Amino acid sequence: MRKIKKFRYILSLLLVMILFIPTISVYGSDYEQKDTSYVITTYNDRNGLPTREANTILQTSDGYIWIGSYGGLIRFDGDQFTNYSTNGYIDSSSIRSLFEDSRGRLWIGTNDKGVIVLENNEFTHITGPVDNSFLCIRDITETSDGTIYIASNSGIACISDSSVIPIDNEVVNGTTIYSISADCYDRLWFSGVSDQIGVLDTNGDISLYDSNDIFKRDIVYCLTCSGNKLYVGSNNNEYAEITLIADSTDLSKCKIELFDTGVISTHNKINISAQGDVLISGITGLYVKSYNGNIDIFTEDMSASSVNWALKDYQGNIWVASSRVGVTMYAKGYFYNTNLISGLGDIAFNTIVKCDDLFYIGCDQGLYICDSDWHPLENELTEELNGIRIRNIITDSKGNVWLATYAGVFCYNPSSGEILIYNTENGLINNRVRVLYELQDGNIAAGTQDGISFIGKNRVLENYTNEDGLTNPSILCMLQEEDGTLLCGSDGDGIYALKEGEVTNHGFSEGLAEGVVLRMLKDSERNGYFVSAGSSIYYWDTEANTFKKHTNWDKSAGSVFDMYERNGYIWMFQNKGILAVNKEQLIHDIPAETITYSFNHGLTGSLNANTWNYMDEDGDLYTVTRNGVCVFYFDEIKNSDPKGIISSIVVDGKIYDNPKEITLPSSTNRITVNFSQLSFSGTSTLTTSYILEGFDEEKTKVTGETNKSISYTNLPGGDYKFILQIYDSHNPNVVECYEVTIHKEKKLTEHTSFWVGLIILIVLVVGYAIYLLSRIKIKRLEKHNKTYHDIVEQALKTFAKSIDAKDAYTNGHSIRVAMYSREIAKRLKMPESEQERIYYIAMLHDIGKIGIPDNILNKPAKLTKEEMDIIQTHPAIGGDILKNFSAIPDISQGARYHHERYDGKGYCEGKKSKDIPLIARIIGVADSYDAMSSDRCYRKALSQEVIVGELKKASGTQLDPEIVPIMLEMIEDGTAPYEVTDN
Repeated sequence: MRKIKKFRYILSLLLVMILFIPTISVYGSDYEQKDTSYVITTYNDRNGLPTREANTILQTSDGYIWIGSYGGLIRFDGDQFTNYSTNGYIDSSSIRSLFEDSRGRLWIGTNDKGVIVLENNEFTHITGPVDNSFLCIRDITETSDGTIYIASNSGIACISDSSVIPIDNEVVNGTTIYSISADCYDRLWFSGVSDQIGVLDTNGDISLYDSNDIFKRDIVYCLTCSGNKLYVGSNNNEYAEITLIADSTDLSKCKIELFDTGVISTHNKINISAQGDVLISGITGLYVKSYNGNIDIFTEDMSASSVNWALKDYQGNIWVASSRVGVTMYAKGYFYNTNLISGLGDIAFNTIVKCDDLFYIGCDQGLYICDSDWHPLENELTEELNGIRIRNIITDSKGNVWLATYAGVFCYNPSSGEILIYNTENGLINNRVRVLYELQDGNIAAGTQDGISFIGKNRVLENYTNEDGLTNPSILCMLQEEDGTLLCGSDGDGIYALKEGEVTNHGFSEGLAEGVVLRMLKDSERNGYFVSAGSSIYYWDTEANTFKKHTNWDKSAGSVFDMYERNGYIWMFQNKGILAVNKEQLIHDIPAETITYSFNHGLTGSLNANTWNYMDEDGDLYTVTRNGVCVFYFDEIKNSDPKGIISSIVVDGKIYDNPKEITLPSSTNRITVNFSQLSFSGTSTLTTSYILEGFDEEKTKVTGETNKSISYTNLPGGDYKFILQIYDSHNPNVVECYEVTIHKEKKLTEHTSFWVGLIILIVLVVGYAIYLLSRIKIKRLEKHNKTYHDIVEQALKTFAKSIDAKDAYTNGHSIRVAMYSREIAKRLKMPESEQERIYYIAMLHDIGKIGIPDNILNKPAKLTKEEMDIIQTHPAIGGDILKNFSAIPDISQGARYHHERYDGKGYCEGKKSKDIPLIARIIGVADSYDAMSSDRCYRKALSQEVIVGELKKASGTQLDPEIVPIMLEMIEDGTAPYEVTDN
C-alpha cells in the first residue's frame, strides 16, 4: 500500500457561464422547476411546414396550432400541416395576424385581402370599405362586449354586421397602426403613430404619448394589454410594464416599471400567456419572463432569430414564428444537460457519484471532477488516475470516495487528500475491479474478475474465489440484505449469497434461466428482488426461493442496465432511454404500462451497460451516457391535461371538418373518422381510446400514436356516437372526452314495418303453398305408411311363424300372444302407437328358442334338470339377439324378461314386481294364458274354467295382479281365446 499526501487543488474553473446558452434556461424556468434542457424542433419546408418563414402563431382553445405566413394560413395538429390558402378555403396566401375571440372564433388578418373569420368550420370574408382600404391587417383585439377591432395600414376599424367600420379620427385615419389591444376598462391602446402610444377611450377620444413618456432613450415599437397591465416594447432592449388606472388614461399617473431584455432587441411583438408569462419577440431572439419572475432567453443560436411572434401552449411548450427559419418549438424536457458547462459531451462515462458538492465521474481514460455548477476541476486524484479505466465509484459513510478501477481499488479522502491503493501487491484478488459496496459493518466489498475481496482497517481482510464456491467469480453487482447476507450477481452463474463464510448459489435450479446478473433491486413492499439478467427481468421471491421471468412489459431491444423504484414504477435503463414500468402490473402479470423517456425528452446520449448512476437525497438521478452526463428529474414529470380532437369525418369522399353532429344519407358506404392527440412536444405520453357506440362492442385503446384514422363500411341506418378519450399515462384520472353524434338514415329494407309486411306476405303465400302440398303429401304418406306397416307386420309374422315352427305344439303361439298383449295394452288405455309397439315386441318374445335344441323343445316326457336349465336360457338368448334392434324401442325387453315372476322367483334375472318392465309383465300374462289354452307335447289344452282358476291363483305371485283381471275380462267377453288363421 502506498500513501499520497494531499496537495492543494489546482483549480481550473472554466468560466463557461455564457449568458445565453442555446438549449437551457439561463436564469431559471417556470413554476419553480429545476433547470432542464429544452428539446428543440424546427418546422419548415423540409419537414412539412409549407414555408420557411412565419409571421404569426396562435393556439386556439381547441388545441390546434395556427400559423400565419406568406405561404398561407396553416393549421398543425402535432402530425400534419393543413394549408387553408392552397385548398380553396380562403383566397389569401399572405397572413399577418391571428386572434381568437371570446366566442372561439378565429380572426385572420391578411396582408392583401382584409379580414377573414372562421366560425363553425366555415370561413367568411368580412366586407371592407368600398375604397379598398383596410386590406393590410396588422393586429386584432376584442373588448368586453365582444366587439372586434383591427389595426391596419389604413388606421383602426371595428367589425359590425360582418363589415369593416373605420374609426373616423384624424389622428389615426390613413395611419399605419402596428399594435392594438384592449385593457380591462375597454380602452383601446395602440402603437404606430409617429413612434407614439395612443389610447382610444370609451368616449371615442384619442390621447397620444411620446416614447420618452415611458422610456429613457428607446422608442415605442409594440404593445399589448392584459387586464389592467399595459406592456410596451421598444426598438432596443428595454420594455415597460405599466399598471393602468380606471378613471384616467394619463400615463404620468400610472406606475411604470422598466425591464432589460438583454440581447433581445427591436421588439416586434409582446404576448401574454394564459399563465401570465411575458413573451417578447425580437429581431435577435425571444425573451420570456415567467409569471413567477424567472427568465428564459432564446437567442439566434437557438434558431430563433427575426422572431415575429411567440406563444406558450397549454403544455408549456414555447413556439416561435421566425422570418428566417419558419417555426421553432422549445419543449421543456425532463433531463438537464450538464455537458454545455462541463464540456464533457464527447466522452462515454461509466460511473458518477457526488461527495461534498463535487461530482466524481469515471471513464475508460481516467477520472473527471466537476464542482456543483459543473465546472471541471483537477487535483491529485485526477492526476493519479489519468489513463486508468474506472468502472465504479462510491462514497462511504465516512465521506471517503472509493474507486473501482482496472488498477485496483483507490480510496480517496477529500479532506486530507490522502489516497490509499489496494491491489494484488497487498492482497487484492485481481486488479480488475468491477464494483464496490459498503457493508453494514463499514467494510468495503470489492467485486473483481476473480472473486470478492473485503477491505477494512486499511487492509484487505479476506478473499472469496472459485475455491470458496464462486464457480463464476466475475462479480457485476452486490447488495446486502438486512440479516447481513451479501448478494453478489455474477457474470454467468446467477447470484451468490455470502453469509458467515458460507456461499450459496441461487440461479438455474430455482428458475433463473440466464446466468448474467447485471442488477438487483430490492422490492420495497415484499420479500423479493427485481433481477436484471441482461435482456430479461426476473422477480426473485426469496421466501419461496423461485425466479419468475416477466415479459408483460413493453421492452425494447437490449439489456436492462440499471433499475430504480419510485412513485409506483420500476425505472429501467436501456440503451434508448429510461423506461417507467408499472410495478404492480409487472408483478401480477398484467400487461404493464411502459413509458419511455428518451432523446425527445432531453436525454443527451444513449445509455450503456455496466454503468453506475447516482441518485441524490432529492431523488435527482445523475445519469452517465455515451455522450457525457445528464440529470433526470423524476419529480419534474408533469404533463398538462391532455387534449385531442376529432379533426374530420370523411363520408364517401366528402369532408366534415371538426364536426359535432352529422346526418348521413342511407346510401353512405364508407365513413372515416380522423382524430388526433394535440400533444406537440413529445414529452407527454398519452393513451387514446375510441368507440363507435351502437356498433363497436368495446373500446379500442391506442398508445404512442398521435394521429389515427378509423373507417366503418356499410353501417346500418340508425343513431351512433363516436367517442374519443385521451388519457394521461401519469394520471389515469385525467381524461378528456370528445364526441360526435352520427345519424344515418335507414334504407327501405332497414325499416321494421317493411320487414313486418314482407314477413306477413311471405307467411300467407308459404302457408297456402304448404297447405296444398301437405294435402298431397299426407295422402302419399298415408299410403306409404300403410304399405310400410304391412311389410313390417308381415315380416314379423314370418319371424314368429319360423319360431313357432320349431315346436309342433306352439304353432300360432307368438301371433296369439301378440294379439292378447295388444288388447291388454288397449284396455290399459295406452296410445295406439304404444299398442302397436307392444304387439310387435310380443310377436318376437320367444325368438330365443332358436337357440334351444329341437329334441328338448319337442320332448314329450318330463325334462331333466339339465334340459330345463337349457330351456330357461331362451329369454336371455332372445334378449341378446334383439338388443341392437333399434327400429322398435325396447323390443329386447319382451324377449328377455317375459319369464320373470312378479314375486321374483322367475328367470333369467329374478326381477320382481314393478322392476319388471311393463311390456314383459303384459307378455307374461298373455304367454301364460296361451300356454294353458294350447295343446302341448306333454299335455292337452286346459279348459277355460281351469285357466281362470290358474290365473287367479298366479295373480300376485307369478303374474302382475293389475294385468291378470284384464285377461280375465278378455276370457269372459270372448276376446280370448283367439284363433290364428293363415291370413
